[in-house]
Amino acid sequence: MTHPYTAAEWFAARLRRHDAELERAFRDWLAADPAHADEYARCEITWDLATQAARDVPLPALHSHRRRGLLAAAAMLAAAAIGGAAFWIWPADTQQWSTGAGEQRTLLLADGSRVSLNTRTRLRVHLGRGARDIELQEGEAFFEVARDAARPFTVRTALGSARAVGTHFNVYLQHSSLAVTTTEGRVWVKGATAGNGVYVDAGRQAAVQAGIAGATVREANLAAALDWRERRIEVDNVPLAQVLEEFSRYTALPVRAADPAVGALRVTAVLRAGDLQALRVTLREAFGLSMQAGPTAYRVAQTPPGLAN
Repeated sequence: MTHPYTAAEWFAARLRRHDAELERAFRDWLAADPAHADEYARCEITWDLATQAARDVPLPALHSHRRRGLLAAAAMLAAAAIGGAAFWIWPADTQQWSTGAGEQRTLLLADGSRVSLNTRTRLRVHLGRGARDIELQEGEAFFEVARDAARPFTVRTALGSARAVGTHFNVYLQHSSLAVTTTEGRVWVKGATAGNGVYVDAGRQAAVQAGIAGATVREANLAAALDWRERRIEVDNVPLAQVLEEFSRYTALPVRAADPAVGALRVTAVLRAGDLQALRVTLREAFGLSMQAGPTAYRVAQTPPGLAN
């Protein structure tokens, strides 16, 4: 199937809405030509640079509605000067980004930092003159921070924060826990409650638990922590219920064990994130389990006698 959209039109469409049909069509467009990914990345760069240019326009004496209009016009002119992207850009001190179920995306920020968002992730980005602040509201993101000693780069969450100057690290926020995994350099991690912060060097991971002061540091399983960037889930001797919860981050409907006995089965596997058919085959072949779709969830249960393939 061909898609007549240009990279700029895809970018504008994905800013306006996020839904499964649009994302499937967008992935088809990316796969159709290796050059499409580069064209789309240039649109994201244009967006960030144009927005920054609009912030710097001095318009103190204008009424607010006219000021907004001129700022938007300035952003469009900046975009045209950079690459002629044919889409509407509006300025904002803080930018909001998000991904839906199974969606991943990469942002190139105006300071040169790169942020990769995993499924079901929401964050806000504010790049100020003296600091670079990211608010991770939910989900998971990998940060490749451009070095700038004058502007520390801080990722804040409800459970704690991670601060760096120029390094690479992953932040995963769950309901009651926060994990910060460093792959390059050093990150300062501090819990939101009282307690001292800790340095997390490359190859190590800091864990913060809700209601517990401070953070604990341990050796990181980098493959397990970062396989999501290759759309893989790696587990080693983990209860099936926990595996299904992680897998459900990538699906529109959750996948649940039918009863505690099924959920307690121990699993060691590498799964393709969001691939329900592959999961169904794995459960059947390895455990003799069946997976059936229901109105609100997929249900994993023991296969009744006589129905196993």
